Amino acid sequence: MEDGYGREPGYNGGPNNQENIDKRIEDIRRVVTQGANEAQVRVKRIVDKANDYLQQAQTTPSPRQASSVEEQRMRQLANIWSNENWRVARELGNYMDIVSWASNEVWEVTLQTRWETRGLEVVTEPYTGQKMGMPRPVLPVWDYELPAVVGLRAPQTRTPLEGQDDIVSCTICNGTGHMLCSTCTGRGWIVCPDCKGRTKKRCATCRGRGYISDATTEPKKPFFQKQAENVANSVGGKVSEVFDNIRQQGVPIPNPLDSDPAGKGPTIPCPACINGEVDCTCGNGKRVCTACQGARMSLCTSCSGTGKLVRHRDIVRSFDLRTQTRYVGDSPIPTQQLARANGDLIYSAEIDEAPYPEATPEGVPMDVWRITVELVQAERHSTEKPAVDPQTLSRPTLQVIELVRIPYTEIQYRYADQDYTFYAYDSEGREKFHADRYPARWDRIERLVKAISTDLMAPVQPAQREAPAESNGQTYGRYTPPASAGSYRVPIEVPPYTINEEDDDDPTNK
Repeated sequence: MEDGYGREPGYNGGPNNQENIDKRIEDIRRVVTQGANEAQVRVKRIVDKANDYLQQAQTTPSPRQASSVEEQRMRQLANIWSNENWRVARELGNYMDIVSWASNEVWEVTLQTRWETRGLEVVTEPYTGQKMGMPRPVLPVWDYELPAVVGLRAPQTRTPLEGQDDIVSCTICNGTGHMLCSTCTGRGWIVCPDCKGRTKKRCATCRGRGYISDATTEPKKPFFQKQAENVANSVGGKVSEVFDNIRQQGVPIPNPLDSDPAGKGPTIPCPACINGEVDCTCGNGKRVCTACQGARMSLCTSCSGTGKLVRHRDIVRSFDLRTQTRYVGDSPIPTQQLARANGDLIYSAEIDEAPYPEATPEGVPMDVWRITVELVQAERHSTEKPAVDPQTLSRPTLQVIELVRIPYTEIQYRYADQDYTFYAYDSEGREKFHADRYPARWDRIERLVKAISTDLMAPVQPAQREAPAESNGQTYGRYTPPASAGSYRVPIEVPPYTINEEDDDDPTNK
């Protein structure tokens, strides 16, 4: 039994082993040479096929001639479509074969409804002595005849009701016209903002330290230096006051300009204060309230001190616009694309009452008008809700109907031995196009790539391992290249290889 290298058991090297290795190397060389030749043939076949496809792509089909005015228009529409869409074959209308065409139409029914909501609001203002008439009863909001509102998108409006004004007492001041001062809460005074009620405040000369530097020990300074120091001290004092006010409000922030005089030399007690504090100008820590001037009371802001209010009633009207669209007619064109069409406006009108199904407008088909009437009636009946106060519901106060006719043409044609269909819709001069499938502009190049990919991806046939050949009592294993399905290698048919006597270099055979 041979081992993994085709050697007999007990192999210990020798001439026979070298002969086996040489023969196997020669076997492999010939197989590789034949495989390279077959691959070269396969590549040449692929290149030839690519040249054929390129010649077909460069070959321009012959243009077709229109036999009628209608056919010429169909071809013009196809050319417009191919010029607007880069994915469609170029100049489609010149080279396609028209099979048939048919014209049809779709109707777009649009109903715009302005819904109105009413509410009663009470507004008060100070009484100024005007006379009031006899009060009238308050009716439901929808029982009033209000001015007409123009336009579907109307803003919110207010309409005061006449004869509904009355005089009432002010509830804020209980009819007195006065109320406690909000600034001092009825005390007539406020805490002094300077001393915070302590009757003393910090000395501005020594800044609360109680001592200052001794000026007699300082050397005499020039006049301009003294003026500059006085200006600097003045600015520094104002900045220090800002920091002091911030600290008084509870923010612990240090004052960078507040330097200790003791660090500059000898000091003396401050002559302007006692222990760094001076008396506040308030005297008792209080200030008279500037809002009420100490009277503790102020005029009521609601009634302006009269103690009475005039109450008005306004009807507030708010509007909301709702739009419904429905397409009537069989059309293979998607609704999203029909919505972009302009079409031809056949009928447009404002209605304030339900239309009659029998009164069909001129130029509108009967089935389209009946669907329009049903849409209007369904919108009006949507306000009827049981167990709900009708005064609180919205009502349609204005409706606008628009009936638009959208013509379209279905063209069936043949191109490159395949049947296609496209649709041209919208009014003349504004045509739009739709098609589920169409000849692509790069169709031939795409077919070329697919053909080459198919050739390269051809599965390899599994090779059959041949029986070992016997020669001179020795057994040689035949080399078979590995094959795996789905690889990119070309299947190669290798003829059986036989060692002839004239090709045998073995000295034992001579």
